[in-house]
Amino acid sequence: MYKVLIAEDEMLVRTGIRASIDWEKFNMYVVDEAADGQTAWELYRKHQPDLVLTDIKMPFMDGIELIRKIRDTGSPTEIIILSCLDDFSLAREAIRLGVSGYILKLTMTTEEMEEVLENACQTLDKVTKTKGSSVAPVNLYDVLEHSLLSHLTYNVPSLSECLSTLREYSVTIHPHDLVTALMVVDQYEQLQDLYQDSHGQLIQFSLLNIINEILAKSGSGLVVHVSGSRYLLLFHNEKETRSFHLISGVLSEIMTVLKNYFNVTPHFCISEMTQDLSRLRVLYQQCLLLDEQEFFLFPGSVNHYDSSWKTSLCQTLLTRTRHTLNAFMDPGFTSGFLLQPLEEQLKKEFSSKAVLNIFYDSYIVYLHNQGPGDGDSYLWVRDFLQALSACKNYYEMLEQFVAHAQKLEKLSRERMSCSREILQALQFLQNNYHRQITLNEVSGLVGLSPNYFSSIFKKELGTSFLEYLNRYRIEKSMKLLQNTSMKSYEIAYACGFSDEGYYGKTFKKFTGKTPNEYKKSCVFTTSNE
Repeated sequence: MYKVLIAEDEMLVRTGIRASIDWEKFNMYVVDEAADGQTAWELYRKHQPDLVLTDIKMPFMDGIELIRKIRDTGSPTEIIILSCLDDFSLAREAIRLGVSGYILKLTMTTEEMEEVLENACQTLDKVTKTKGSSVAPVNLYDVLEHSLLSHLTYNVPSLSECLSTLREYSVTIHPHDLVTALMVVDQYEQLQDLYQDSHGQLIQFSLLNIINEILAKSGSGLVVHVSGSRYLLLFHNEKETRSFHLISGVLSEIMTVLKNYFNVTPHFCISEMTQDLSRLRVLYQQCLLLDEQEFFLFPGSVNHYDSSWKTSLCQTLLTRTRHTLNAFMDPGFTSGFLLQPLEEQLKKEFSSKAVLNIFYDSYIVYLHNQGPGDGDSYLWVRDFLQALSACKNYYEMLEQFVAHAQKLEKLSRERMSCSREILQALQFLQNNYHRQITLNEVSGLVGLSPNYFSSIFKKELGTSFLEYLNRYRIEKSMKLLQNTSMKSYEIAYACGFSDEGYYGKTFKKFTGKTPNEYKKSCVFTTSNE
């Protein structure tokens, strides 16, 4: 296969080109990437690629100078320039230096790009037949996955065989400050929905490229895709420092980039540090032990394995829970009905099912103290249990408990100030918001004239009947936007809006955003508190 080097200072352009092309179709694979001309020149000398895709305007060394240096070596390397419309004067100079084509960034289609690559491939085939040149058989990512990850998981191949294979691809794992970090992308399924990438291939390419670039700057790490949302980072050093400082900086940068580019958070499971290569598999197993408790690891958190990691995790969960609940609940209730049972359970076993039961039992008590009468209790219990069962982690479970408890408090306050007719109307709205409802229907249900019903509704709740109904429907639609992949028009109809346009205007009135803007900005948001 022909080796390809991409030199482009814009990360998203590099990622887009790499992910959008079926390189195997042209008997090619991307051996490396560079964000500036100087780095590209160093990587060119290291890899001796058969094809270079280079931008013209880059920091430290522009594309023209890079092309000159490559041509000065006498190498027949194929060169394709990546240009913008305002680069054509420079592109002409590049063509004079012997480039074989150009890709017009942002406007060129994938089919047009492939046509340029096909021409380059045909030229390379002629050179290969003439010189009998040999090329690398596989992608470096495949080598890491099939050799390194296989060793860590199954101990096949052996460590010595694994290291030998990696050295063939100019990859050396130094025996100092060895640390493994398992990165898990939070909100991964929503990310797949947003980018319509059900198999995760585009996401995988993008994340591997981004993480590799960050690791390359520190010069002390490798990354390999494990499965789905999981990526393994292996850190090492030429000299012994016994410091996590460099690693912390790398993880922090990865978090920042993933948040800025994808609006997602990763959480990390980090092993101990060792100076012994033979303990690589032990380090990986430490990461997996932490990962087994994924339900209890907060999104965006960094979790270190040590002899007291279970105690530390337990205290973190209890501290977060206490801080969250005491902000609006009586501390006596929080401690007696929730924190004490939680602490006893977590010290014994991290069980999501057991924790669900504790939240459920606490909610039943709170419902009895704050909530509706016996006739309505079933509906509240059913809704809460359904919400709990859908939670993917402890953080979501705590969030649902808070949300439902606050609804009970609000209802309790309303019941203290509302008349029987208004309470009856509110119950009707909450049970029937998904269908068409008229003022006449509701006022007739409670035995009042429409005008009188409207006046007491506004007096007791501080808002009009229609305003209250629309706000309630919008709140329900916000949940669907956050937690489902339903289209906006489907959500509109599911929440009682007969017209998608009216739904959009009403949504923007209450939230300041369109439904699609809200979905993009909020669906992946995760609190770091």
